[in-house]
Amino acid sequence: MSAPDKQRTAMRSGHSDQHYDVIVVGAGMAGLSAAALLARHNYKVLVAEGHDRPGGCMTSWVRKPRDRNRVARRFVFDAGVQDISGLSPQAPVRHLLSQIGEQDSLDWLPVQHRYVVNGTTLDLPRNWDGLERVLCAAFAEDAAGISALLREIRLVYDELYAGMAAADYRPVTASAQMQSGQRFEHAARAAGQSYVALLERHIGNPTLISIFKILSEYVTDDPACLSLTDMVPLFGYYIGGGFYPAGGAQKLPDLLCRSIQRHHGEIRLKSRVNAFILRDGRIAGIELASGQAAYAPAVISNADIGASHGALLGPYDLPPRYRQRLKQLKRGPSAILINFGLDAIPDLPARVFVEQDGLIFGLGNPSAIDSTLAPAGHAALSLLHLLPEAEAHSWFALSPAQDEDARKLYAQKLIAAAGRVIPGLEDHIVHYEVAAPPTFRHYIQSENGSIYGAARGQWCPPVASPVPGLFLAGAGTATGPGVEAAVLSGLHAAHAVMDR
Repeated sequence: MSAPDKQRTAMRSGHSDQHYDVIVVGAGMAGLSAAALLARHNYKVLVAEGHDRPGGCMTSWVRKPRDRNRVARRFVFDAGVQDISGLSPQAPVRHLLSQIGEQDSLDWLPVQHRYVVNGTTLDLPRNWDGLERVLCAAFAEDAAGISALLREIRLVYDELYAGMAAADYRPVTASAQMQSGQRFEHAARAAGQSYVALLERHIGNPTLISIFKILSEYVTDDPACLSLTDMVPLFGYYIGGGFYPAGGAQKLPDLLCRSIQRHHGEIRLKSRVNAFILRDGRIAGIELASGQAAYAPAVISNADIGASHGALLGPYDLPPRYRQRLKQLKRGPSAILINFGLDAIPDLPARVFVEQDGLIFGLGNPSAIDSTLAPAGHAALSLLHLLPEAEAHSWFALSPAQDEDARKLYAQKLIAAAGRVIPGLEDHIVHYEVAAPPTFRHYIQSENGSIYGAARGQWCPPVASPVPGLFLAGAGTATGPGVEAAVLSGLHAAHAVMDR
């Protein structure tokens, strides 16, 4: 019997069915990734999730609005994630799916990007050479700067992902970082470089600068806070491409759940966790809102970072500097998300980034590549507009009537702006619904309805917390937001547990 098998046997000896090797709190993409890898390695895993479906921000649901003849029309809406990177060789999503034997289980549909910035419309190809060619042709005066910028980004990208694979998708220690810095010098320098400063050093055209900035909406509302390291993985959309899982975003978390269960893991939905259980200063399990308890020597928390160190942990003597950093942690943006059911399919690619009239928003048009999301001749369309943290925070002071009015006003403004990209949009809306910061707080249990866990450009906690047995995973940790980063965070957490 191997050492890990002996360890797990010892963990389980004399235990009831409410005892596990690892408990994962929260079935977001990071939590599910950690649980799937651990279950594949024969750890007895429990995943506890308060929502009625897994996935966090990567969920889908069905709406069946009725037309004038009272006939229901079926639309599949997503919670915002419709463009997934990380499926190229050496990237985290591909690695995870390969590790659990699910690399061929989903049909991945390629997502094309269009940029509409202050009157300029540009379709960018999904390959690196084509990207450079199109940008240099459209902005000939900046051609030399474009080539130099993309060359620097690609060097950093290749080293980042080579380093990730070299570390076997494990969290890297300080000493290993020093060794890695000697081997991957461009990636090591990138952490201290401002992405916006780099742009402005190479590019003069303000529209092109906006195009290079707007992709950052996938991780922040403030590009100025990003380092080159933060931003470079997003260029993977033009190296390995971005994809949408056929049938809706829900397909990926559902696949991970099936993998967990097939390897004898347990998923409990609608099972809110009230608190961590501690014994002698160490994690010992969780207490559910139902009053039930489950026990394990290791807990991976994919819950909100604040809750993981506050309401769930309770009074605990965290190291003073760590506690102070948590107190200073900015939570980043929330959003307005509008999902539309349309009686026409917009003549748009699956993803459109828009900046006009002082508004920045993204349009998701997955019906352009997946006809199963809406009836024939119809489309499921989404619009996502980020709200700065201060504005999101102020939303919670509104009365119910004020909240309703604020949603209507935002919807009117954003629909009018989207109508300039999709002429006649309002005439084709058969159904729409508006999510605001309180919606996100309710469903993903994040402070201020933050959709990215924590703001970029600041310290975020690593995978190993100061509490023995408590590990952290998710967008609010050091790996950052986005599906690819969340999966990497889950891999880090799983390996941290296995490597103890």
